[in-house]
Amino acid sequence: MNSGLKFLSCILLLLFTIGRAQEKIVIGEKHALFSKILNENREIWIHFPKTYNDPTISPAKYPVIYLLDGEINFEYYTGMSDFLARPPYADIPECIVVGIKNTERTRDLTPTKSQKKSPVNPNLTLFSDSGGSENFVKFIQEELKPFVHKNYRTQDYTVLVGHSFGGLFAINTFLTHPEYFNAYVANDPSLWWDNKVMISRTKEYLEKNKQFPAKKSLYVSQADNEEQQKNWNSDMTQAIEEFKGIVEQNSSLHYKHSFFPGEVHGTVSYPANYEALKFIFKGFRTDIKQLAKNPGQLEADYRKLSDRTGTEFLPSETYLNTVVKFMKNNDFKETETYFINFKNKLYPKVK
Repeated sequence: MNSGLKFLSCILLLLFTIGRAQEKIVIGEKHALFSKILNENREIWIHFPKTYNDPTISPAKYPVIYLLDGEINFEYYTGMSDFLARPPYADIPECIVVGIKNTERTRDLTPTKSQKKSPVNPNLTLFSDSGGSENFVKFIQEELKPFVHKNYRTQDYTVLVGHSFGGLFAINTFLTHPEYFNAYVANDPSLWWDNKVMISRTKEYLEKNKQFPAKKSLYVSQADNEEQQKNWNSDMTQAIEEFKGIVEQNSSLHYKHSFFPGEVHGTVSYPANYEALKFIFKGFRTDIKQLAKNPGQLEADYRKLSDRTGTEFLPSETYLNTVVKFMKNNDFKETETYFINFKNKLYPKVK
C-alpha cells in the first residue's frame, strides 16, 4: 500500500473512531416551563421508559412519578426505576419520571410562614422566605401535570416523591389535596416544622374524615440520626415517630414506615426510594414459572393490584412477549398459545 492510501486509510479510521466516540447515553430531556402561578420559569427534567419509543410494540401509556429536588435525585432515581421495571423480574411498571428543579426550595416546600428565631440572633427570623407550598402544589397540579399529560403518553396514576422539606411537602399535600396523587413518598420528612404543624393537621384530618382516603399509598422513611440526636434531628425523629403512631391506628391506608439503620438524613433517600417503589406497586411482580402451570394467575394478580390502587393495570406487551418466549423455549405449547391469544386480545395489531 502506497503512502497516499495509507494516509487515507488512517483518516477514515480516525473519522470512524471519532464518530463512534460521540455516541451518548441519554437519560432524559430538559424543558423550561413558565409558571403564571409562580411568575417564573421552572426547569423540569423528563425521563422516558426504555420502551417508550420502541417501534416493535404498541404505543403504551405510563404512570408518572413527580420527583422533587430533581437536580439531586434525577440521575440515580431514573436508573433505579428502570432497573425495578425490567422484565421478567419487574417489581413496578415502567414509569415516566419528572424531576422538578428548585428555584426557592424553602419557599416552595414549606406549608406555613416561619416564626422561628435564630438562637444566636433573636432579631433574625429563620426561613423567612417560607410558606409557599400551596402555590407550588397549585403549579404542579394546574400547570405541570397538564403539560406532561398533553405532551406524553401518560397513564392516570401519579406518584409524588420528596425528601426532608420535600417529604414535609408530600405529607402536607396528602392531607390537604389527597386526590392530587395516587401515592406519596416522604423520606425523612421535616415534620418538626412550625411546632409540628403536620401532626396537628393529621389529627384534624382524622377527626373530620374519620379515616384516610381509600386506594392511596403513603410511604415514610426514617433515617438513623443517632449521632446527631442533640440537635434538630432529635425533633425530626420525635415528630416522625409521633406521625407513625397516629397513622398506624388507621387501617384504611396502604401505609408503610421504614427505619434505616446506618443511614443519615442526607443518605436515606437512595435506599428508601427503592423500597418505596416496591411497596407502592406491591403485587405487580408475577412468577413467570408459576404461569406455566396456572396462566390465569396473571390476570388475577393484575385485577388484585388494580382493585387496591383504583387504577387499571395490565401486563405490558413487552412482558407478554417475554412470557410467550419463555413458554416456547420450555415447550409449554398450550400455555404459549394461551398467552399469544391473551397478548393479541390486549394489543391487537393494526392492519
